[in-house]
Amino acid sequence: MVWDELGVRVADVSPAQALARATAVGGRLVDLVRREPRGDDQKCRWELVVTLSGSAEDRAAAGWIVADEIMRERTGGRPRSYGKWREATLNGVKLTGKDHVLVEHFAKPVFKAAAAMEEHNHGLAGHVGEWLWFLLTRDLPQDPARPVEILGPPKAAVNDGGGDGLVVYREDGTARGFSFRLWEMKKYTGKANRPDGAIHKGWTQLSTEGATYLGMLSWGDKHLADDTREFVGSLAEQWVDEEESAGGGVSVALNTTAIPKKAFHLAHEHFTTHKHPGAMQGLVVAIDDLEGFAHEVRKYVWTAL
Repeated sequence: MVWDELGVRVADVSPAQALARATAVGGRLVDLVRREPRGDDQKCRWELVVTLSGSAEDRAAAGWIVADEIMRERTGGRPRSYGKWREATLNGVKLTGKDHVLVEHFAKPVFKAAAAMEEHNHGLAGHVGEWLWFLLTRDLPQDPARPVEILGPPKAAVNDGGGDGLVVYREDGTARGFSFRLWEMKKYTGKANRPDGAIHKGWTQLSTEGATYLGMLSWGDKHLADDTREFVGSLAEQWVDEEESAGGGVSVALNTTAIPKKAFHLAHEHFTTHKHPGAMQGLVVAIDDLEGFAHEVRKYVWTAL
């Protein structure tokens, strides 16, 4: 282990070594975790996702996957920004001149050292937590009866306004032909296995702000099928009317030392706007050291800068 410039211990595994390990296991975050369904006797079922190995190599592989996906999304995958960042990062060299200036503008909103050190800024661990949810959701095997129609990537910065995650499913045979779930992401870095407060905050936030978040979404620049566009245009209406096509979810990223034995069992008391079966879903993503892992992601993002 080594120390980064923020004084946090990170794995001494190069980006090239991390990529090699990621490729060897399958190249996806889901290849490095195990999933366990929980809460079958509750109104809100949930899933526990735990990293498979505490080895520095597997941790680095997961960190590289997250860092690479974030930079690909932030830069739009363009050769001048993403391509040069990736090449320089894997070769362990620094970008210079205007290439450095360009790439830094994409990376610094969350990953610049000063931003990461601000106590009021949940950007580092919070942003990484949102990407854990996104990648785990994206790479799950598709349900043929309920394929994902829309899955938006996380916001550019975790403190940006609006909802944290949205999944739209195509469901033939239902009243609207689609359904959706609006997600709220939280992090919990306490050592005790009591993330109840973070979970409670997620549900109450959805209850009070869900319709506002959905009303903030804009679809004018999206290429959508006519029936999809009609559905997403009425998301806020469906939420307010408590239709069965609408649902909520809360995801919490935390340390493995804080994995709860019971969770989301009180969700129906805090998320009171939707009561139909399947209206609620929970997710707990456990990393052996969430804050440290977020700094490892940052290390890879910042290697070429």
